Amino acid sequence: MNLKSPFRIGIKPKDGKQYVDELQIGDSKLIVNTSIEYAKDVNRIGVVFSLPFHYKGSLQIGDEVVVHHNVFRITLNDNGVPMQSNYHLKDDLFFVDDNMIYLQIRDGKMIAYGDNVFVEPITEEDYYLGEQLLERQGIVKITNQSLKKIGVIEDTKVVFRKFCENEFNIFGKKYYKMDDKRILATLN
Repeated sequence: MNLKSPFRIGIKPKDGKQYVDELQIGDSKLIVNTSIEYAKDVNRIGVVFSLPFHYKGSLQIGDEVVVHHNVFRITLNDNGVPMQSNYHLKDDLFFVDDNMIYLQIRDGKMIAYGDNVFVEPITEEDYYLGEQLLERQGIVKITNQSLKKIGVIEDTKVVFRKFCENEFNIFGKKYYKMDDKRILATLN
């Protein structure tokens, strides 16, 4: 079936799973989720299977993408019946707007999509309190073209606006996803 949308990007959840239900630790599988209530447990990695008619962006069919948590999320209606998201077409097929995609992964390389940037939180050791997260500071790990043009490249230490700690776990690493306008300053 060759589905194509006039405006939306077609994606499937990676490995066909809408939720991250288990982790592989050595030879054992550990069940980490038995519920659909928590957005944190929703799979955010999809695979592009269709591009809009006149798409001019950088995505290609087969690219992996990191998407908004509500794309693959199942919710309960008022009667407690599970319902797929508004982006669901059928089976494991979803169509999303361009702004629901945050990161593109091709050949193992992660590329920020659009005006998004991924910042790794910084921790420091406090003698009395132990490891502490530094508030509103981080290190740019996945930058975008706009930031690169002004010198904000990977491994640049930055300060960002309040309430930007939109946490993403991508391949076992914790990042804050934000749009580039939320970066306030670079630190030396």
